[in-house]
Amino acid sequence: MTLPSSGSLRMAQIANEFGYTQGSATKIGDYQHVVGGGNFPQQIGGLNFATIDGSPNTGTGSVPTSGPIRMSNFRGTQLQQVVNFWSSGAGGFRLVAKDRYNANGMIGGNNMVAVVGGYKGRPSNSSGTAVHIHVNQTIGSEANDPDHCALRTGGWDSGTNLFVQVGSSGLIAGAGGRGGNGSNGAGGGGAAGFGSSGLGIQYSGTHVNNLGTISCGFGGGGGGAGAFDYDHKQWRHASGGAGGGGAGVPLGAAGSGGTGGGSNATAMNEGGEGGNGNSNGGESFGGTGGVGGDTERVSTKGGNGSGSENANQFGGGARGNPGAAIKRGSGVSFGNGEITNAGVIATEGAAVINGNLGENVQ
Repeated sequence: MTLPSSGSLRMAQIANEFGYTQGSATKIGDYQHVVGGGNFPQQIGGLNFATIDGSPNTGTGSVPTSGPIRMSNFRGTQLQQVVNFWSSGAGGFRLVAKDRYNANGMIGGNNMVAVVGGYKGRPSNSSGTAVHIHVNQTIGSEANDPDHCALRTGGWDSGTNLFVQVGSSGLIAGAGGRGGNGSNGAGGGGAAGFGSSGLGIQYSGTHVNNLGTISCGFGGGGGGAGAFDYDHKQWRHASGGAGGGGAGVPLGAAGSGGTGGGSNATAMNEGGEGGNGNSNGGESFGGTGGVGGDTERVSTKGGNGSGSENANQFGGGARGNPGAAIKRGSGVSFGNGEITNAGVIATEGAAVINGNLGENVQ
């Protein structure tokens, strides 16, 4: 609950909010220190809490950490909690922050949920508390469905003050799409796979503070088309090149078939290259596979095949579309004004919230 911002407070109200430090002998001066008598600031992952009630990395809150302290200092304060996506082993694929909060277990030697001050465990109901989803590891998704997000906030109890805090080592990224297959002989190139999405917002009023990277997954390159030609009683067939994989987490693989030659994506700024089509006697030409998208370029469709007659030409495969860096769920109130970004939000020429993808978050 958030403590009342006016009127008198009782010691029991404060202790219920921040935890009893010594049972019935709890004193307000105890909250000037963390559990065990240590001094503030308290470091939790990359977040620095100057006081038991203050927001991270922004200076002090209302409760002093030394000198005189009064019950009135606690007016309007609330418990601060941190959901652990920051410690070793806390990353992964297709994660949901509320699920981790509910599980409330351990990740290695760290709690899944840390409570600032440490005088109580996390409450089962998050209403009236500030919850910081702190990401300082890599979180990825799965390819081909733009609605599939690497990390979703999940739904929270009404009245929760929710933040997504991405540290400098944090990466939330959709998966890269697979490259399209090159045509084996005459025929159209295969379509590439779509990228998926990064952060899915499912709770209205969520604030995002980004010091790391939030990225869409980029689409793969389309497969190159094949072609044929009939000249002097001889058939000449040519195959297309495979498309390159799109950047993301995980990185997209190249397509197969045709002449092959496409390459896997190797980094967020290195989508895969398309393979070359072949030439048959200088009369029939397979199309080149398209390039996979990344943070520096857009994925492309596969090249067309060509023969000596228009009827013998085939079209390259469609490129894979990207996901979104940040998506919002249906009915969720969230916009770019709720994002503080000193890091990177990587998209393919789209808004941070890509309205063209609808409002589904999965």
